Amino acid sequence: MTPASIRSLPRATALVLALLLGACASRTREAAAPEPFVFRSLDLRQQTPTGQPAWALSSPEARYDLNRQLAQARQPHGIVYRHGKPYLNLRSQRATVIGDGQAILLEGDVRIILMGANPVRIYGDQVRWIPRQNLIVIDRRPVATDRRARISARTARYRLDQDRIELRGAPLLEQWSQNLPATGRRPPPPIRLQTLSVDWRPDQGDLQAAGPVRGERFEPGQAAASTGRVPALRLTATGLRGNLRDGMVDLLAPVRLRSRSGDTWLNAQQTRWAIQEQWLASDQPFNGANKAMRVRGDGLRINLIDETALVTGDCNLRQPGEQLTASRCLWHWPSGRFSAAGAVVLQRDQYRQVTRASQLQGRIGTNGEAVFSTPGARVDTRFTLPPAGSRRSGPQRSAPPVAF
Repeated sequence: MTPASIRSLPRATALVLALLLGACASRTREAAAPEPFVFRSLDLRQQTPTGQPAWALSSPEARYDLNRQLAQARQPHGIVYRHGKPYLNLRSQRATVIGDGQAILLEGDVRIILMGANPVRIYGDQVRWIPRQNLIVIDRRPVATDRRARISARTARYRLDQDRIELRGAPLLEQWSQNLPATGRRPPPPIRLQTLSVDWRPDQGDLQAAGPVRGERFEPGQAAASTGRVPALRLTATGLRGNLRDGMVDLLAPVRLRSRSGDTWLNAQQTRWAIQEQWLASDQPFNGANKAMRVRGDGLRINLIDETALVTGDCNLRQPGEQLTASRCLWHWPSGRFSAAGAVVLQRDQYRQVTRASQLQGRIGTNGEAVFSTPGARVDTRFTLPPAGSRRSGPQRSAPPVAF
């Protein structure tokens, strides 16, 4: 229809055609996607049923898509409250908010800080925050640190209402013996423990880990080097249970320790590890070896700082040709010094010699054998001399014992 023919129509008919053509144009414009709203800032807040603040999310700039009900926020800052007070602080480079906060996706250098006297910092590349479920899920490279510990895994689920972080995918616990700065690079850790899974309450410090547990301890000089480190001590256990805030962890039986060379080893039952004070202790029977020497007892305490091993009850030491029993024994392994105290009995195969004393000292050589002495102590020694001509064949009569 030409413009001239439209002008020749009655005015009413022309008006109807104009309205129809306008409606078609309007439908064409509605088909185009609407532009998202751009806000100067974003401020979302939720309260508990009792009216206390539950959580909040703010951003200096956000875009809102009406059709998809999504908000894209830049440099978001979130706060989770507990009992009306700030508990968690969350920051990232960007966030996607679904609906009115049903789920929040944090991406890019995500940082979660558990506030308090000893704050815990949790890092990740991507975090899903579901406020209604009190759940934070870290899908990519979660790492949690405090002043002395660092735990990493493949994934982590932080259940806020239970104060529990569930780390899965070969969790690795690294521990330092002194407080370190909250941020910045850390020296290589002297202690590393890897487990099957970890449940950790960061606020209280309680930790449980399912085994097998494999651990390594490095000497202070080794810990200063970042590459090529060989552990001085390896340990295995069936699980862990303890409190990282207190620095106490129980290694669950059976517990096995091996030196770098492998010729010094220990088999023990449940053993307490004071990570910060660096000692291990067990009040249950154990057995071990240092090269040619074998030792067992009813209790053990190893001080990694003083480099001493104390057998606290029923000390029994065996080496080729000799056996020693005592109430307790102490060994300083760098110097080799050894002492035994309390009802000491030393038996030697040669001449069937038996020595009794209240205490006895000695030194363990590089071959693992001990040489004993009793300087200044009262001793009772008995031995049996072989009869003359004992090298001759045939039955021999034992000589009477000689006592000193």
